[in-house]
Amino acid sequence: MPTKQKLRKIDMGDLSRIAAPQSLKGFYLSPDDELHKLYESKDSFVFTDFVIGLCLDGSGTIKVNGNTYNIGHGTLMLLPPNQLMEEPSLSPDFVRRTIVVSLDTILGFPSPADIDILNASRRMPVVRITDEKMTHLVEYYRFIEREYAEIDNIYREEIAKTLLYAMMLEVCGIYKSLSGKNTDSRRMRQEKLSDEFFSLLARNYKTERSVAFYADRMHRTPKYLSGEIKRITGRSILDWINEQVIVEIKTQLKTTDRTILQISEDMNFSSPSVFVQYFKHHTGITPLKYRRTTDQT
Repeated sequence: MPTKQKLRKIDMGDLSRIAAPQSLKGFYLSPDDELHKLYESKDSFVFTDFVIGLCLDGSGTIKVNGNTYNIGHGTLMLLPPNQLMEEPSLSPDFVRRTIVVSLDTILGFPSPADIDILNASRRMPVVRITDEKMTHLVEYYRFIEREYAEIDNIYREEIAKTLLYAMMLEVCGIYKSLSGKNTDSRRMRQEKLSDEFFSLLARNYKTERSVAFYADRMHRTPKYLSGEIKRITGRSILDWINEQVIVEIKTQLKTTDRTILQISEDMNFSSPSVFVQYFKHHTGITPLKYRRTTDQT
């Protein structure tokens, strides 16, 4: 029998171990692509946060949810949370600048950046852009990097995140121009439906975990919405909801000192015991065991 491929999840807790001391909460820059150290094996991996990658030189391939994309000079990578990824091959001269941002940070931005970025990245995780556009994005990266390093500036976090918001609006503009070329009306209807669902999920997963809630908000029947999301994405609504909830719980267990009671209340569980049962059902271990295990790594 073939060897089962391992899957690794990379979250802000992992990034904090390789980040510079001045790193900002929920916001990580990788000027020399140190992220590659975390997934240099051939195993599959999943980022639990939002990733922006600016490919500046070299060439290679990346797989996102089983789809293969060529990457290299002039490639913009826009990866939403919880996408299955592999990097089968990268040339020795491959150069990339990466920003990893927590979903909470994204959702803290005003519209349209929060919704448009999340929706666009699910449709087109890898796109090729003009040299002019890449130059603009690299300039934003350098501005952010400069503010990131200004540890004596008490406003550096606000300035850096404002620059990030401006950079994301630039990315939104790029994707708007690209999506405008898509004239397949059926595909656009599918994208609109899935976009609406994922936007609702990103804003409500902490308090709402029923298919009926999302169907009602989208003015669809639960049966219809479940069938369409399954057909479009290959996964059920409950799969997406439960994954989002579990990722958030794991992140809090790994990166905060919150108690089980505090996390269960934050995630709107009726009691800590229900919270523990839910987590164990989906992961096979209790929250405390997960926290102890990650503390030892």
